Amino acid sequence: MDYKKATIIISFYNNKKALSMIFQSLKEESNYNFDVIVADDGSSDDITSWLKDYIKLLPFRVFHVWHEDKGFRKNRILNKSIAASKTDYLIFIDGDCVPQSGFVQDHLYAAEKGKVVCGRRVELSEKYTQKLCSSPKKSTFSHVYFIPMMFRYLWFNLLGYDTDVTGKHIENGIHIKFLRNLMLKRRLEKSIIGCNFSLFKDDFKKINGFDMNYEAPAVGEDTDIEFRLNGVGIKTKALKFGAALLHLYHQELKRPSINQDIFQETVRNKAFWANNGLDKL
Repeated sequence: MDYKKATIIISFYNNKKALSMIFQSLKEESNYNFDVIVADDGSSDDITSWLKDYIKLLPFRVFHVWHEDKGFRKNRILNKSIAASKTDYLIFIDGDCVPQSGFVQDHLYAAEKGKVVCGRRVELSEKYTQKLCSSPKKSTFSHVYFIPMMFRYLWFNLLGYDTDVTGKHIENGIHIKFLRNLMLKRRLEKSIIGCNFSLFKDDFKKINGFDMNYEAPAVGEDTDIEFRLNGVGIKTKALKFGAALLHLYHQELKRPSINQDIFQETVRNKAFWANNGLDKL
């Protein structure tokens, strides 16, 4: 069996269209030196049946890790996926975020022991999301697509139009390899966003993975793990001009205050080890 360098863990719930676009983009990678795990937070039977058939057609290895739908339990299914992974390096993305071409190889280029690599995302507008979903082509996953899009973005700003015409953080979609390499050498720090980060599995195990006490969106899959990783000496590392995700437009999820309460307790206690983490599966 070919040696795989990384596992891409995709948090997923019922969004078949977006997941198929993610797979289509990953097919454009120059090297299939990775596994994929679909971390499924309780999708319906028809979706899981579709996925079982779909992954047989893909040129890379895909595993489906599922548990019953009992509400938002993203951190639990992510921990189950970490436990199921077979590689030393892990890359985390969300199921509504489509990687640009070369995404995996950019993360592997930046990989470093004792560091968590922080990628970014382009916030696509509703218009561009519809365009991408209606006719996704190889060119739309490429960084080349974002050069004219960036000019449109700047032009609309000069004219005083709302940036929602094009989207937000369009600059994140510009891929320039020598600038990517330069930024990595400068050791810039950047906050983790839960939809786009990577690290060595052994480094993640130092904090016992995700805290499964978080059962609502936000904080638990990024702010919390950044605090705990930093607490055990794992520092953040910015990955710019590469490894961007295209975040598909959707209504923002509610973010209840309970997550902030859990996080504040973690900070007060300097609880870098998750008591309800990987070892509790």
